[in-house]
Amino acid sequence: MDTELLLTFLTVAQSGGISAAARTLHRSQPAITERLQKLSQMVGEPLTMRHGRGIQLTPAGEALLSTAQRMRDVIDEFEDIMLRRQRLQSGVLRIVATNTVANYFLPERLVSFQRQFPDIELQLRGGVIDWSSIALSDWDLYFLEGGLDLEGLPSYYSVTPWLDDEIMTIFPEGHSLLQQAELTLENLMPYPLIWREPGSGIRRSVEKVFQEARLTPRQSIEVTGVEAVGAAVDAGLGIGFVTAAALRCRQDWRVVARRLPAPLGIQWTLYMARPQPAYQSHTIRAFLEFLDTGTVHLQQAGV
Repeated sequence: MDTELLLTFLTVAQSGGISAAARTLHRSQPAITERLQKLSQMVGEPLTMRHGRGIQLTPAGEALLSTAQRMRDVIDEFEDIMLRRQRLQSGVLRIVATNTVANYFLPERLVSFQRQFPDIELQLRGGVIDWSSIALSDWDLYFLEGGLDLEGLPSYYSVTPWLDDEIMTIFPEGHSLLQQAELTLENLMPYPLIWREPGSGIRRSVEKVFQEARLTPRQSIEVTGVEAVGAAVDAGLGIGFVTAAALRCRQDWRVVARRLPAPLGIQWTLYMARPQPAYQSHTIRAFLEFLDTGTVHLQQAGV
């Protein structure tokens, strides 16, 4: 079925004649007549008949009229949905992220994005430790602590670097090592250390640095999440490792930060899994463009 035939018939019926429908549709009268003839051939009987200077519907035309109107309503609804999505007046953005990213890197960005596009619904699931527990098809963007391969990630997704950050070594206030002018990783070995859960990107990065230094630190205390590390160090249970972004947000922690190993410290990269451009919705594309500009502004502001 050619929907244009049915919509042309509807316009003719509503306008009362071929010439009026031609003006409405910006088509010639022969073109309108040809469409009506094609539709009549498909139905198998005439749909209109001459009536004075206009037309009137035959019984077959009357029977078809309500169907043509429903077709018009559906097309109008479809066009409205598409227009609203293109204007970002409708849409859903579904994001899943690790604990650190969800707590310290996304909130400011999501708030700014929602202020700019208030009609977009945001869905965020944070604190992901085991990616195998996530139904990947239910989400749009994935924020990771490291370039991990997500098993089951659709083939049209790619994992790319998103943001660089630094991992700081934090000590309880008054810790004896803070009296030393220069600290090394070796200095940490006799002391209890606070570790993140095994799947943490921060933990992997710290363990890599110790391995490269041929050091085997004590597995003193293991906790889940950045907040737990900060609380444990604040309480004096040991020395921990947290992202610099967390320290900027949690200035209430009674801790002292040092860059180890000196002078560069531990640099790490956050990653994002995103659909390739051809598979991005208007909402995803707008958010990615927003991240490209918004992240720069936040970094300049020290966030």
